[in-house]
Amino acid sequence: MYRYEEKNYDPLSQLKNESIFMVGNGYVGVRGAFEEGYPSGDSIRGSYINGLYDRVEMIHAEKAVGLPKEYDKQPKIADTQTCIVYLDGEPAQLVNTKYKNYNRYIDYDNGETVRSYEFITRSNKKAYLKFRRLASFVYYNVVAYKIEVIYDGEIALLSVIDGDVTTYADPNDPRISSEQKQLLKVKDLGENADISYLLMNTSNTNLSQATIVKHIVLSENEYAIENSIKETKIETMITSNFHLTLDKVCVFTDSLRYADPLRSANDILEHLSYENYETLLEIQKNYLRDFWHNSGIKIYGNENDQKSIRFMQYQLLQNVGIDPYSNVSAKGLSGEGYEGHYFWDTEIYIFPVLVANQPQRAKSLLEYRYNILDSARNRALELGHRKGAAYPWRTISGIECSGYFPASTAQYHINADIAYAFYIYYLYSEDTVFMVEKGLEVIFETARIWLQIGNFSGDVFHIHEVTGPDEYTAIVSDNYYTNMMAKFNLEKAYELYNYFSEIENETISEKFRVLIEKINLSEEEINLMKNASDNILLLYDNNLGVYSQDSTFLEKPLWDLGSDKRPLLLYYHPLTIYRYQILKQADVVLAHLLLEEYAELEKMENSYKYYENITTHDSSLSYCIYGIMASRYGFLEKAYNYFIQSVSLDIHDTHQNTKDGLHLANIGGTVLSVIQGFAGLRLSENTLILRPSVPQQWQGYNFKINYKDCIIEIDVTNQININLLEGNEITIKIYGQEYLISNGNNINIPLQRGMCHD
Repeated sequence: MYRYEEKNYDPLSQLKNESIFMVGNGYVGVRGAFEEGYPSGDSIRGSYINGLYDRVEMIHAEKAVGLPKEYDKQPKIADTQTCIVYLDGEPAQLVNTKYKNYNRYIDYDNGETVRSYEFITRSNKKAYLKFRRLASFVYYNVVAYKIEVIYDGEIALLSVIDGDVTTYADPNDPRISSEQKQLLKVKDLGENADISYLLMNTSNTNLSQATIVKHIVLSENEYAIENSIKETKIETMITSNFHLTLDKVCVFTDSLRYADPLRSANDILEHLSYENYETLLEIQKNYLRDFWHNSGIKIYGNENDQKSIRFMQYQLLQNVGIDPYSNVSAKGLSGEGYEGHYFWDTEIYIFPVLVANQPQRAKSLLEYRYNILDSARNRALELGHRKGAAYPWRTISGIECSGYFPASTAQYHINADIAYAFYIYYLYSEDTVFMVEKGLEVIFETARIWLQIGNFSGDVFHIHEVTGPDEYTAIVSDNYYTNMMAKFNLEKAYELYNYFSEIENETISEKFRVLIEKINLSEEEINLMKNASDNILLLYDNNLGVYSQDSTFLEKPLWDLGSDKRPLLLYYHPLTIYRYQILKQADVVLAHLLLEEYAELEKMENSYKYYENITTHDSSLSYCIYGIMASRYGFLEKAYNYFIQSVSLDIHDTHQNTKDGLHLANIGGTVLSVIQGFAGLRLSENTLILRPSVPQQWQGYNFKINYKDCIIEIDVTNQININLLEGNEITIKIYGQEYLISNGNNINIPLQRGMCHD
């Protein structure tokens, strides 16, 4: 049984732990605040629905064409966490000397968080309190709490559903909203015996959200239950003696997904009429039994790292969107950092984890991007483009939500990042129907933008005035990552156009013809894409023997890395940072992870060594990429150290902002550190590629891949065992050698030590 556990209550860590101990299921998320409240200190009590948004005005000191006039913001929904515990009238809270035997843990097998302690009342009597909660992975609208109190005296539980909620703000941190907002306001509320409800509306977008709470009381003695309405909240008081248990089953809906959220919430609750906490928990266990069997990563010989990777996978399960109305924000559903916005994090750090063995969830993320394609087309027009789609850097509903264009709108690479994810899904799934109905349109429309922001100078295609992944260098020409990803985007648009033009399936062929007419795409434009791709500039510096991050980067002075002021963005004006060779995160190195076929291995390794020395890792997206590529070059000790830094980022709050939510890109990247890093998994046009290695701190690892309707088990120790569990024969390349795997013909070869060039 694997758990994340704390055995001591630390008031100084309670904000961080509200993120760590959140419960969610991809639709709804609830931060891990204490039901009974804290004796002191701050709390960011929050619950959120993935994809729900309001819009607020964006203020610019100086206006310019194309700057957003408003932006999306994720609201807090009604607070259902509160359940104050009174023992003979005394509130039970974790005051020093008043409690003992504190314990809290996340149970990855049962899918719940559990907290318990013994409380000593002022009359010196002892009470046992236990709090449990879960967000159902089967019934996505449902969150349930279970509060149990054993006490030789009078017990009172005050359960609250509160609609007076405002967003969190910190005016001194650019990663957090600078202004508190009440984005959802109560429109209707009511109660009937054991059921309470709130209907709320967003202030500006006229979206509605409903919350229904059912109280199920279990008591060996008589009990009383009484409701009272107080403006924006409903309080339910339950009283009894000796032993009292309350199941609090909450249903959440919203008008993005339901025509009548309140009626739909009632219908869902009726369907759950016989579901209390324990039956929901049993369903949860069954779901997770299958999930870990199919998707769990096993690490042999290192219990701590096994627990850590289980934490990472579990948090992805809790925070990644589950339908085409949502995606995964930078902080998931665990906090309010970046105001709930979705970034490129999804396609580059999280999608690759899911597409490997959770294809339906990966597909939902792509469907969300397709659903906001029209908004991306509108954004392209706002930016002065004649056609095509320019995906927003930050968004929820599809509009651009960033006001600082040098580090947002200028990051045009998000277009290619999204196209890359669609193509990788196609390589894994061979889903031609999805591609012709949705994927091709995204790839073609994103590719069109490169022809408009780039130009030929002589025979060379350049892209000017963009920002790459490294946000400490902005508005540059021929950013290496951007150009490489644009090359890919343009190349695949050309190849897919020609492939689907000649496809023999009549249904697919007709859909393709309709698509081409719809977007008015010509062969002339497609051929121009191929020409631009073939001749795009990928800068290389002969003197240093490295690929250059952009046209001027290597000409700048080096930053003195001895400074302890980190992250730099909180201490220095952006222009100061822009003038130096200093990286916030992987840029050239990330390009080589995604598209190594466009570079030479020796030059890639030289570039890695150069850029590693000038990278601050101020971005949480950085450690994992450097670790994965360290594995690629055989630097296993370094790779393992980066893995530990990635693992520690939230658990030990190394960036000092986990209170604002978990770093989901880092979490996804940590999982990739095993799959793409130590296992060396890559994808070519026709086969899976593996270059397995094992750090000395492990005895090995095991995971499964779902590839072209085949389920493949990969087990690496001193031997590499590849087992085809389902599907027809498949070709896998290991250390450069191709192997044909079929049922009854498993591969067993020795692990190679040291760097493996192929």
